[in-house]
Amino acid sequence: MNIGNYFFRTAALFAFGAVTAEACTSWVMHSSATKSGLITVTKCRDQKPYPISGDVRVSRRGWRWLRLGQHPGLTGFGMNEKGVIATCNDGDYLTSQYPREGRINIGSYSILRQVLTECDNAYDGAVLIRDHCRAARRPGAKDHHGSTLMVADPHHAYIVDIGTGYGEIKEIKSGMLVISNKMHLPGIEEFAASSLYNFLSDRARETNSRKILNEYREDGKFTVQGIIRASRAKCGKALKDKYPFRSNSQGAACFEPDPEFPAYLTTVYTAIGPQRHTPYLVIPMAVRQLPEKVQSGKWADLAYAFRKKCGDEHPNLQALYDFEAKWIPGYDKVREEARKLLRAGKTDEAVKLLNDYFERQFKAADELLTRLVETTPECTDKSLNCGI
Repeated sequence: MNIGNYFFRTAALFAFGAVTAEACTSWVMHSSATKSGLITVTKCRDQKPYPISGDVRVSRRGWRWLRLGQHPGLTGFGMNEKGVIATCNDGDYLTSQYPREGRINIGSYSILRQVLTECDNAYDGAVLIRDHCRAARRPGAKDHHGSTLMVADPHHAYIVDIGTGYGEIKEIKSGMLVISNKMHLPGIEEFAASSLYNFLSDRARETNSRKILNEYREDGKFTVQGIIRASRAKCGKALKDKYPFRSNSQGAACFEPDPEFPAYLTTVYTAIGPQRHTPYLVIPMAVRQLPEKVQSGKWADLAYAFRKKCGDEHPNLQALYDFEAKWIPGYDKVREEARKLLRAGKTDEAVKLLNDYFERQFKAADELLTRLVETTPECTDKSLNCGI
């Protein structure tokens, strides 16, 4: 792989992403811990309210991959037809400095894009990320942040802690791991420089996230709908009130890589826009393309408008749960029908089935969100909005 040529071609597009921090809450669940029996990777994305979009693309290797992130082209997280999932989280403040002369400037967004377009398994993706950072090719954010990236495929999931000159990998072999914006792996003690309050704040968010995820287990197992509820748990200003949904939340995504038909049945459940203000969409890898409203950023703009008008404690949160209670179980049935068709070699029929379902779902979601923006009463008590 010619790393230099790849990134010099895309340096201009992704220069901004190289210095943008993603102060998020994420978790990975081993397949033994989920009701579906699938590995899941979830990211609750926090950042300034930039335009958010998504689309399906084809890599230079001919692979289809789905991008979600800042509009028009930055990759905050995504999945590909090989069943590879990749996300990134901001990490600790670091003492190490980026050596600007004689180095290739590669930001986390560009690294994620490379993983999704070049790697057909999670381990290769994790090693690629680690080695970029050990070679000090990634500058980090403007305050010299490290990061934690998560990479998974249908069989393995890894976290990768990175900083300038530092990179370590850990495979998740059981249970669940929650991370916020603090790195966890050995060696980081040589670089980390976070304040005590900053450290405690992030650990509180991890602790509370674990707690609420455990509350939504079914028969001891984690579920997608429980994950969605946890992602909407609202942060407060006190240290004891740290949760995934924050004042700068931009959305969330829960990925499920499929071991049998990754090119079609690998799935993301995603809130494109603040997750208390938009329904989760179910998007299988078989979807030919996302709607123009998602590609242009207009769909996320609706959620931003909803939040601005109605605040975080709006009275129609249940309407989002009611929508998901219909369409997520419905997708489970359609996915299994598609699986039977794929096993029978009827690929075109399976793809059509999945696309038809997605189109019906998005139409219903668009009608719901448009109605909620128009009819939900305006919030006048700004104290109800989230802290960070």
